[in-house]
Amino acid sequence: MTISHPQSLSEVSEPSLQQMTYAEAIRQALREEMQRDPKVFLLGEDIGIYGGAFGVTKGLLEEFGEARVRDTPISEAAIAGCAIGAALTGMRPVAEFQFSDFMTIATDQIVNQGAKLRFMFGGKAEVPVVFRAPLGSGVGFAAQHSLQLLLMLKGYCIQLSVTRM
Repeated sequence: MTISHPQSLSEVSEPSLQQMTYAEAIRQALREEMQRDPKVFLLGEDIGIYGGAFGVTKGLLEEFGEARVRDTPISEAAIAGCAIGAALTGMRPVAEFQFSDFMTIATDQIVNQGAKLRFMFGGKAEVPVVFRAPLGSGVGFAAQHSLQLLLMLKGYCIQLSVTRM
């Protein structure tokens, strides 16, 4: 085997960058993780047939089936509780809330259960769950659809890892 090194920068090809929307980038990341790990599954309101409030999960139901793309009832508390329970059994759920404002309904499950279970079980429990929600989507849905409450959770519960894109 021969390994050749470029003699100059002109011989190094530039990486191919693809332009896409945030929704397309998130869909691609979800697809890649679902292809890589059969334990990854999605759950949330209208994420299957409808493709999610902003079309992020469009096409994933057809690709991965109902067992891995699960439409849920309109109950943020149930979505969070199911995701945390599934994570405790070794699954890797990605729970979608239609708007971040609605996460407050699931605060008990997220903050008092999911974030603390590892500590409650002496470090022996893992809760590999992702809660995903759009922030301030700019679609003009008024007071209950445009807040950015995730930063509040970060300051409130040190056991949570909160990431904002």
